Amino acid sequence: MTPASAYYIGAGKVVTFAEFAEYVADTARRGLDPHWRPQHQLCHPCYVDYDFVGRFENLAADSRHVLARLAASGGPGSNTTFPTENVFDRNVHSSAIVRPFFANVSRSLVQRLISIYRIDYELFGYDYRWACRDC
Repeated sequence: MTPASAYYIGAGKVVTFAEFAEYVADTARRGLDPHWRPQHQLCHPCYVDYDFVGRFENLAADSRHVLARLAASGGPGSNTTFPTENVFDRNVHSSAIVRPFFANVSRSLVQRLISIYRIDYELFGYDYRWACRDC
């Protein structure tokens, strides 16, 4: 049993990112918890005609856009606001944020993770080649 077993994750024990990544890759074969599941399996972008897809790195601007559309509709949610605090520097690309987490992740594990999330990377325009040039 690896340190990142379901017991440790479920019990809230401290695990490293590499251990957590191993846990995700190992459990992917049996079906991932919705929190770690590839987005295309949750929101079905090939079957739903979304008129807007927001990105985390544009969270403040994207949420303003969506809330403005809600306000213009006058319907439910039209008086909703979104917290404006941003913990990340706006000029930092998402790969720069996650890159340090991958420093202790083996190449084979990175390849396994990319195989799990490749469709999401490609559908939503994210580049995974910074983590693995030949994956």
